[in-house]
Amino acid sequence: MEKRNPFILSVYAGPRYFCNRDHETKTIINSLKNRRNITLISHRRLGKSGLIHHVFYQLRNDKELKMFYIDIMDTEDLHGLVQLIAKEIVGKVDGKTMNFIKKFSESVKSIRPKISVDPLTGLPEVEINIQNDYSPETSLTEIFNYLKKQEKHVIIAFDEFQQITEYPEKNMEALLRKHIQLLSNTTFIFSGSRKHMLLSMFNDYRRPFYQGSELLNLGTIDRKIYQKFILNQFKKGNRSIEQPALDLIMNYTKSHTFYVQYFCNKLYGLSEKMITPEIVTNTLLRILQENEVVYFNYKKLLTGLQFKLLEAIAKEGGIEKPTSKHFIGTYQLGTPSSVKTALSALMAKEMIYKDDHKTHVYDVFFEKWLERR
Repeated sequence: MEKRNPFILSVYAGPRYFCNRDHETKTIINSLKNRRNITLISHRRLGKSGLIHHVFYQLRNDKELKMFYIDIMDTEDLHGLVQLIAKEIVGKVDGKTMNFIKKFSESVKSIRPKISVDPLTGLPEVEINIQNDYSPETSLTEIFNYLKKQEKHVIIAFDEFQQITEYPEKNMEALLRKHIQLLSNTTFIFSGSRKHMLLSMFNDYRRPFYQGSELLNLGTIDRKIYQKFILNQFKKGNRSIEQPALDLIMNYTKSHTFYVQYFCNKLYGLSEKMITPEIVTNTLLRILQENEVVYFNYKKLLTGLQFKLLEAIAKEGGIEKPTSKHFIGTYQLGTPSSVKTALSALMAKEMIYKDDHKTHVYDVFFEKWLERR
């Protein structure tokens, strides 16, 4: 019997809790093994980070590989990026030893790694300090030169790679591309959730990363495959779930990975041994009630038109032509120009996204809440 809730919401917990993505996994591994960079594009919370960790798990026993996962979403400039890269690399190429730190410091003179003890956990941690006499660009050059000397095949995954376009340094793409194309022993996974930005970075011939990587678009998992996964996870815990209930889950979540996992996590946490459609619907209502304070706060942060437009898009279940006369008239949204401005603002705030020629509300549960208003 499965004692642990098998619907994981945070970090990758192994293949036992990972649903499918067999084709994508094989595609990425083939690219990496043949030393082709690959760019993984998906909307937020569709499981791209979990997929990268799953790929790394599949390759974990290959002694000729060294793999680094670096999420740069929270970095604000080149200085922060260099610190993050250095911290990830320290201790993972030659081992977390004082001898390694000495070797690293000899090669990367602008960075001084130091092992300290976390006062809360008592565990050792690495501090990274860029020396004041050196620029972040110099440090970046030294790090890539250090990687160039490694005998093993190095794989680096940059998650939320589009973040570099937000840095105050205007030459980031050219700077990184210059270093990356000189690394014959290093292959890169670039991934991100802002599709239009990444496509522009790698498809626009005027930009440095043009055709510098294969592209892999990550969509939703096939409904039947996901339903089979859910059913099996419940069975392992001596639980049952009716087929109509499974259909409702996929409808309510639009098969979106995070929302499927969250919904099933809530259902699995109930005491009922048999999950029925009624239980699924009641669980959805509880989720919406729990998040209502967040949704009302959205209303405070948006203009009246922006919120009204969100509500209209939600009630339509996605709209193909949001500036059409019919749509604007039906929901009394004003003028096409004002709607266009509101759409741009909502897109920038990542409240909506475009997919399959339609504009959708990003948060699936928020969309359901808006539908009910």
